[in-house]
Amino acid sequence: MRLVRPMKVGEALTLAQTNVPEAPPAAYAPGTTYADGAQVSDLDADGFTYRVYQSLADGNLGHPLDDGAWWFALADTYAAWSEGTTYAAGHRVISTDTHHAYESLAADNLGNAVTDVTKWLDLGATNAYAMFDQFNSTQTAAARSVSFEVTVAGRADAVALLNLVAASVDIEMSTAGDGVIFSRSYNLVSNSGINSWYEYYFEPIIRRGDLVAYDLPNYANPTFRITIHEPAGTAKIGVAVIGQSKQLGDLLIGAKTGIQDYSRKETDDFGNFTIVQRAYAKRATYKLRVDNTRIDALSALLASYRAEPIVWVGADTYTSTWVYGFYRDFSIEIAFALDSYLSLELEGLT
Repeated sequence: MRLVRPMKVGEALTLAQTNVPEAPPAAYAPGTTYADGAQVSDLDADGFTYRVYQSLADGNLGHPLDDGAWWFALADTYAAWSEGTTYAAGHRVISTDTHHAYESLAADNLGNAVTDVTKWLDLGATNAYAMFDQFNSTQTAAARSVSFEVTVAGRADAVALLNLVAASVDIEMSTAGDGVIFSRSYNLVSNSGINSWYEYYFEPIIRRGDLVAYDLPNYANPTFRITIHEPAGTAKIGVAVIGQSKQLGDLLIGAKTGIQDYSRKETDDFGNFTIVQRAYAKRATYKLRVDNTRIDALSALLASYRAEPIVWVGADTYTSTWVYGFYRDFSIEIAFALDSYLSLELEGLT
C-alpha cells in the first residue's frame, strides 16, 4: 500500500496553461479569420454566462458559431469581477485571484469585493480550477478533452486523476534540461467483471473512473502535460493530485471497502419513497504489515497529514481500494521483533 502526497496550487504547483477557459476569451467577430484551436466567446441571454467556442480548422472566416463543421462549444464561464461594474442580484462573476466563482446577493452591487459575504455567495472553484479543490464531486469539464500543464517546484513522481469521465488519458513529463522524460497513454476501459465471451460482447462497456501513475522519473522541477480525452462527449476530472508517493507497507488479506451514501430516502404515511440522489464518500479499513525500522517514521508521517486529504492506494489492481481523503484513526501494533501491524480507518471526500 502506498500514498500520494499532493502539492498545492499556488505553492509548489503552478497551473501554467489549460484549454479550459477561466475568464472568457474575446467575443466572436465574423470578420476575423481564426486558426485551428482558437477560442472565442458568446454572451448568453442571461447577461453573464459566456459560452466559449473552439475553432476546428485554420482559415475559419465568417462561419457562424452553430456551424459544427467549424466550431464546437467547449465550456461556459463568467467574466472577471470589476470594481467599476454594477451587478444585479443573481449575476455571476469569477475572481482570477481566488479562482472561485461568485453570485451577487444584492441589487445595485457596486464596488463590493467578492470577499464581502453579505454581497456575494461563493460558488466554489472555477471550472478550470475545480480539479484542484478538495472536493471529489466537483469536476473540471470541457467538450472532447481537458488538457492542462502544471509546473512543479521540487520533485514529484506520481499523478492521481480521480472521478474521471474519459476514454483515455495522456501523461507527459519533461524538464527544461532533459526534454521529455516520460510519456504514456492510458486506456480507461475496464475489464473488471468480464469473465466470459458472452459478457465481453454483450455487457455494457465500463470505464475506470480513477487513474494513479507512480514511480515516474524523480527529476527536479518537472513539467507535467496531461490530456483527458472524451471524443464523443464531455471530458471531466474531479481531482488532480501531483506529488510524491510513499510506500507504507504490505496490505494484508481482509481489507474492507465501501461507501457512505448521503442520498435522502424518506417514506410518507403510505409507504411511498422520496429518493434524492446525492454525493457519496468512500470508506475503507486496512491492516498493513510494516518493518519495525519504519515505525517512528510512519507514525510521524501520518501525524503530519492528520487534517489534509491525500490519495491512499490500497492495492494497485483494485481501484475500489483507492481513497482520496484522510484517516479517521490509525494505530500501530508492535507485534513481533521485526514486523508490526499498522491499522488504518480511512474516510473519503465527496
